[in-house]
Amino acid sequence: MKKVFALLVALAFGFGLKAQCPLTQAVDFTATDCHGTQVHLFDILDGGQAVLIDFFFTSCNICQQAAPKITESYTIMGCNQHDVFYIEISDRDSNTACQTWCQTYGIEYPTISGAAGGAEICNTYNIGGFPTVILIMPDRHIVIQDLWPVNNTQTIVTALEQQGIQPHACKEGIDETENQAISLYPNPSNDFVTLKGEDLGTVHVYNAIGQMVEEFEANGNEININTTGYENGIYVVKTGEKALRFVIKH
Repeated sequence: MKKVFALLVALAFGFGLKAQCPLTQAVDFTATDCHGTQVHLFDILDGGQAVLIDFFFTSCNICQQAAPKITESYTIMGCNQHDVFYIEISDRDSNTACQTWCQTYGIEYPTISGAAGGAEICNTYNIGGFPTVILIMPDRHIVIQDLWPVNNTQTIVTALEQQGIQPHACKEGIDETENQAISLYPNPSNDFVTLKGEDLGTVHVYNAIGQMVEEFEANGNEININTTGYENGIYVVKTGEKALRFVIKH
């Protein structure tokens, strides 16, 4: 009888049985998401953003049902550019499986695979059921230990608003522009990149998940950007309506 009960419990968890995160204080982690962008939890919190984490795995039916609602709320709440930063963490999937998941559900926020540290993070946070959605405030307190049930997008938006987090429009304009009169080299880069063009004005650098990394005022038609402190990954340089992508490989 005990073996049968244990088997039923294991199956229940495999199909997404709910169990809230028991922690009330965040534990720091650094991991590289499935697209190669490094995510450091405490850096985001110290920057003044709350962090919503969706613990999931790709074959979980309930996770699949929740994904479109979470993705839509991400857009309503400002695409990681304002008060709240979204992350999802798998406890078991590969980078390839997570990339396919992101394509399927149109997920733009960081997705950390089980193979890239997600399994360890899930263990650290004692996640026993999936999906488990938590909210961490900038003071590192976990104020929502399990946002459930995710009936619809508004459920998530309302829960965030109750914590003082307001909806925002997503900032646009970091897509590449065709036929640009600016150049950026070397690409890939290591220690620096040079941006050349007329009337550069204010120059912004964004990482692959839309966060502004640096801002410069260009005096003249050329600027050298020191990238020694950048993490490996894809970045976008934007000046006016023009933008170019470059890769950092240290």
